[in-house]
Amino acid sequence: MKSIKNIKQTTTALIVFVLLTYILFNSSDLLTKVIIIPFIIFSIGLFLKNISLILGKVKIAILMEKIYVIAFFLYYFGFLIYWDYISIINKDYVSLILSFLAWFGGLFVAYKRSLKLKNK
Repeated sequence: MKSIKNIKQTTTALIVFVLLTYILFNSSDLLTKVIIIPFIIFSIGLFLKNISLILGKVKIAILMEKIYVIAFFLYYFGFLIYWDYISIINKDYVSLILSFLAWFGGLFVAYKRSLKLKNK
């Protein structure tokens, strides 16, 4: 039953990768490309993790999961840095204060997630 779930996730990740790669190469808009690239990385990580689980390579799957989590948090905190930068440039201090909630939530989740990854 578990391998069926992994096969479904692998297939989904592959379809998402192909679709996003198609959009990436056919789009001329830079913003679209910047938004799509992290999701391509996520789909590659998920694909490789599930392939590793199907093949019984648990250590490689754990490594792929760590890479997936690191890529996600780089994207998340990069977005927050950009949000704060735009808020400061536009002197929108209310938005800047609200971003602190997102920072707190992201740091909390990153801390909890790092504890889970250390135990694997």
